[in-house]
Amino acid sequence: MTEQERKDLAKQTLDQMTALLEYGATSTVLPGEHDNFKLGVTAENAGRIIGRKGQALEALELLLNRILKKNDEDAPWVPVEVDGYSTGHTGAPPERHGILDDETVRQLECMAKDTAKEVKHWRKSKRLGPYLPAERRVIHTALKNDPEVTTESIPAPEAGERMKYIAVKLA
Repeated sequence: MTEQERKDLAKQTLDQMTALLEYGATSTVLPGEHDNFKLGVTAENAGRIIGRKGQALEALELLLNRILKKNDEDAPWVPVEVDGYSTGHTGAPPERHGILDDETVRQLECMAKDTAKEVKHWRKSKRLGPYLPAERRVIHTALKNDPEVTTESIPAPEAGERMKYIAVKLA
């Protein structure tokens, strides 16, 4: 399959998906990183396509790429950008699930410690998330040495099998 055929198939597939979902969106082929391309989507209600914390866009992008791989095993990963917002996946399948940047780790640790303070002050448990495994690990680790609280991962089936809530409770 030629590069142009891949672009046309990706655009056509995404257009069909957004039409079936009644998003009222249009897509265009844009230059991407590493000599690849990406698809840009514009819509009146972009927030509906992006979803909470980008989860809907991530799911849409994953389904699109699974369809493309089914038709062409050598197809590159095609990122999807909605009104300038993207999942951060560039030209390879998403591998970010195990690696977090230092700023994200710092933010998660601060949030975990603030949540522990709230739980101790109000004497009431609190639920955070849902989060991916690497994010949960940071939160659990940040609170493991606090003898007054415990943490527990709770399934979040509505957010996908890898996503879970974290309950922060009094010990």
